[in-house]
Order: sequence, then structure tokens, then C-alpha cells
Amino acid sequence: AEMQWAQMAPRTYADGRVVISAAMEPAYTISGDAYDYATAARNAHTVHLAIFDAMGHDTAAGLTAHLAIGASRNARRQGAGPVETAARIEEVLVEQFGHGRYVTGLLAELDTRTGVLTWANRGHHTPVIIRGSRWSTHLACPPGPPMGTDLALPVTLCQDQLEPGDRIVLYTDGVTEARGADDQEFGLTRFTDFLVRHHADGLPVPETLRRLVRALLDHHDGRLQDDATVLICEWLGPEPDPSARAAALVGLPYEPGPAPR
Repeated sequence: AEMQWAQMAPRTYADGRVVISAAMEPAYTISGDAYDYATAARNAHTVHLAIFDAMGHDTAAGLTAHLAIGASRNARRQGAGPVETAARIEEVLVEQFGHGRYVTGLLAELDTRTGVLTWANRGHHTPVIIRGSRWSTHLACPPGPPMGTDLALPVTLCQDQLEPGDRIVLYTDGVTEARGADDQEFGLTRFTDFLVRHHADGLPVPETLRRLVRALLDHHDGRLQDDATVLICEWLGPEPDPSARAAALVGLPYEPGPAPR
């Protein structure tokens, strides 16, 4: 858990066009979840989003997820898009583990000037969009195989147009499949209803996520059996919102790790 937390990006970021908040709540037996996001000063209008779920329930799963993040960041700094980045992650995983480890994931880019979301799905749960404080939808994109399987199957690059105020939600199965003492899953319906209700109440993204994590832990009696990870990105619109910037915990473009040479 300490290694996972050390690798994650800050939990909250805002720059006037987007507000991002993420949480990775590890299980007692680590299961290899990870999230990442970045904005780069040289391309400040693009926000990169990613979420990963490595196979297994052991320390090796966490190491696999870390390797995926490192390969993702390296590819991103070289200008790779979601499909190319996923291919690079697969190359690194196969080189390191053969075909013994794989990672599901979503990699996305949001153009904050236009609201165009470009993304690729590698065997992961599809994103949820919370729109207009009233309803949610699941974005559709043909999934490719998990990264590390080396199946040489085609990967589709998808695009969707967001509306100002939309919240895109990436999550792992530890959220929807968390079971309580009565053996009932938290479930996708409860998950999306919770997000819609708190959006309608006007709660900011970080507070919505904090309450969601608390609800998950309460449902699971405070002890998860699988990592639960959520990343929420709200697109405020093409014109910067000064109040969002003032509320940000991080006021500068964020790029984890050392600057590219």
C-alpha cells in the first residue's frame, strides 16, 4: 500500500477548465490498482487520464501496476496517444514478465478547449458520464485485450464530445463488486445513482469522492477485499473558471516524475 500511494498523482487538481479528484483505497491484500493523470506545460490544453487494474492479489500485482504507470508516463512524454501508449505498456510487461502478468486499463486524453475526449479501452470497465445533474451514461468503445496478453488484436481509438459540467468517472471492479456482510455487491446502479445524486446536490468533485469512499468502506465494514479506485474529471467548459483555480490544491500544471530530457 505504501508503494502504491507513493506512486499516485496528487488526489486533487484544478486549473480553471477541469477539476480532477482520485482515490485509491487498497485492500488488506494488495490487488494492483493504480490511477494517473497529467497536464503538461508544453500542451496545457490537454489532460491525460489513466486507470489500471493488474491481475492478482499480491505484491507482484502492485509492481505490475507500477510498471504500467512508468511505461505510460514515458510514452506520454514522447507524444504517444492512448493507443500507442497502451502498446508501449504491453511491450514493457511482456519484456518483464513474459505472458505471466497482465493489466486492464483505460487511457484517455481530454482537450479542455473543446471537450473532446479521446480514449482507448484495454479490457477495462467503460467510463461513466454524469451529465446535467440528472442522468448518467456509459461510453461505448470496443475493448481491446488486456495489456500484457500480447494477443495482437486491434485496439480502437474512440472519441466522445463532453458538455460543460460533465463528469467522467473511471473506476475499477473493486468499487462495483465490493460485497458487504450480507454478500450484496455495492453494484453499478448504486454507484452511478450515488454520483448523480451528489452531483445534483452541487457538491464539488473532491467532496463527492470523499463521501463515495466512505460509503464503500461502510458497505464493506471498513475492510475491502479488493482495491477500490475511482478517478473523476469534471470539464467546466472552454472558458477558464477563476473560482475553480482558486479552489485548487495544485495551482500549476502537473507532470509526475522528472522532466523529460
